Amino acid sequence: MSVFVKVYSSLLFITIIESALSTAQFSTDLLYKESANDNLGDVIQFLREYDREAADTCNRVALSEWKYATNATDFNRRRMKEQQNLAAKFECISWRRATKFDTSRILEANLRRQLGKILQQGKCGLGDEKHLEITHVINMMKDNYNQVRICPFHGQTNLHSDGHNVTSFHAYCDLRLEPDITSIIEQSRNEKELLYVWNEFHEKIGPPVRNTFMRYVDLANQAAIQHGFRDAGEQMREQYEDPDFFFTVQDLWTQIQPLYKQLFTFVRRGLFMRYGEGVLRPDGPIPAHILGNMWGQNWRNIIDLIMPHTEMPDITGEMMKQGYTATKIFQVAEEFFTSLGLPPMSPEFWRNSIIQKPNDVYTQCSASAWDFCNLLDFRIKQCTQISLEDFINSHHEMTHIHYYMQYTTQPFIYRESPNPAFHEAAAHAIALNIGGPVHLQKVGLLSTHITASNGNSMINIEYLLNVALDKLPFMAFSLTVEKWRWYVFEKGPVGMNARWWDLRLRFQGIIPPNKRMSQHFDAGAKYHVISDQDYIKYFVATILQFQIYAELCAASNHVGPLHTCDFYRSREAGRLLSDFMQRGASLSSSQLIKLITRGKTSRLSAEPLLDFFRPLEAWLEQQNRDERVIGWSSNMDDIQLFQNLAMGYNTAYSSSSSSLFISFLACTTAIIKVLQLHIYTENFNLS
Repeated sequence: MSVFVKVYSSLLFITIIESALSTAQFSTDLLYKESANDNLGDVIQFLREYDREAADTCNRVALSEWKYATNATDFNRRRMKEQQNLAAKFECISWRRATKFDTSRILEANLRRQLGKILQQGKCGLGDEKHLEITHVINMMKDNYNQVRICPFHGQTNLHSDGHNVTSFHAYCDLRLEPDITSIIEQSRNEKELLYVWNEFHEKIGPPVRNTFMRYVDLANQAAIQHGFRDAGEQMREQYEDPDFFFTVQDLWTQIQPLYKQLFTFVRRGLFMRYGEGVLRPDGPIPAHILGNMWGQNWRNIIDLIMPHTEMPDITGEMMKQGYTATKIFQVAEEFFTSLGLPPMSPEFWRNSIIQKPNDVYTQCSASAWDFCNLLDFRIKQCTQISLEDFINSHHEMTHIHYYMQYTTQPFIYRESPNPAFHEAAAHAIALNIGGPVHLQKVGLLSTHITASNGNSMINIEYLLNVALDKLPFMAFSLTVEKWRWYVFEKGPVGMNARWWDLRLRFQGIIPPNKRMSQHFDAGAKYHVISDQDYIKYFVATILQFQIYAELCAASNHVGPLHTCDFYRSREAGRLLSDFMQRGASLSSSQLIKLITRGKTSRLSAEPLLDFFRPLEAWLEQQNRDERVIGWSSNMDDIQLFQNLAMGYNTAYSSSSSSLFISFLACTTAIIKVLQLHIYTENFNLS
């Protein structure tokens, strides 16, 4: 069937359904339950139609997004938006049709689960007008984010006491987040430049969309209520199929936090030796701008400051010496999976993938794996450099491709993981194996005279430190993002910037580098926040990846410290991985965990992660033995950087003539700050 016929038939399908729906007034309050249908034949017919049309719609969207990602012209952007709008319309039509079925009276569990997944997500309960509005609101925030540019730093910046900056005019204010700003934050060791770039980016990103975000919160909550949830945070948590999910993630972090605080203490000492008392205290939190990442979510880029003398060999140099190319990197990745008994990549994959940056068109270079929803076309887009990082990335992205390939036998609604964390977890579990010294030695990229299998050798400690700098801060940050977002959805946006930094201090031990006011919107500097994307998946994926890795190691009969495992060439590990992937979303999260752990547990567990890092934890404890505080202790100066409650209310109620009310708030604020100081010192002073 030609693409034209497919597009025409799908548009005709949408038009017919819209025409039928237009004869009756849509009632979001009743969710169509007044005409509930439990006819099994109707359910099967609806799901059959949905399966076909959803796959066709997905294919057209994926093709349009691929064209724009690989050739970012205005024409391709418009075509992509058109297909995305059609897909959104199809989603809402399908949701409205699904609401006509009374799922409580459908006994077949598989059919009930498929309907439930169609009903669960989205914001179609808003109705057409408000659904269009929230889409517009999100697109406005995304466009602002993508258009932000800042001026270069020339050492001419001053900061007002309120945190705003004053810069001289620069002729070329064209630094964008990728790659310019990111490169400065990762590589610069000039604290003033880092402060300038951090502040400029947050000023340009947050305040312009602060009010827009508040409207988004209102609309998202309205949609969640229409879908049967208390607020949008509860709706986002629903996909994890755990009624206690809010507390589950908190409990997991409580188990990991002692390890995180050991890492934090070691990192802070290195930063203090570099920047000194003028920037941070030897027992306090760390300012956000000096961690080598705009959001402080990954600390790998400052390893030279905390570990100036390294024994890690130059793997990238060895790859170049051996004549690695982008093609060879992906061929080695393919061989890893075939050694497990998984199938090779298809001819379509090799023909259609982009594994090197084209010279003639602008291509978005972030590595990604693509499923074109037609059971045949799977691709990777990666501007591959000859480096250890891209060697690992190629295996990571190819894991996603194998996941897509393995669940092609499932209905379309199940062609995903049961929650967003499983896809990432599987890919990262493979990456853990690929980046380890034992595997690098097996594939000839690490000299055989290095005793990589000795789990306590310095090369292993440095490897574990690199992994910890990547994983642990990311967990703390992802928990912060989602705890903040859930709070805003539940309590409202009043004081949301102070709440943001309160949580960052509590979970990450990070403070802003200058005073933040109520008019700031620093959480908006993270793209996932303003683009309505779930972020707790990264926290869950980090927990899961170590569970999956540990089980694949057990299947390969590994003996020894967990981080020295390499399940390369283990057919038994491959069978377990394949069985896990084939299920797609047909099983619940707990059922899939039970499958991958071969019946040992159906819950998330932090134990494999802690087991993996146990040699590093012992080493960090030894390194930190003379530190007065393990973790961080806060004082009033730290808290006053963001807890400007009296000033915030003064701004919010500037039109009020009640000076008595303002005085009352000021007194209340003083009392609150004293209590907060007591709470923070109790929580964080762990000497």
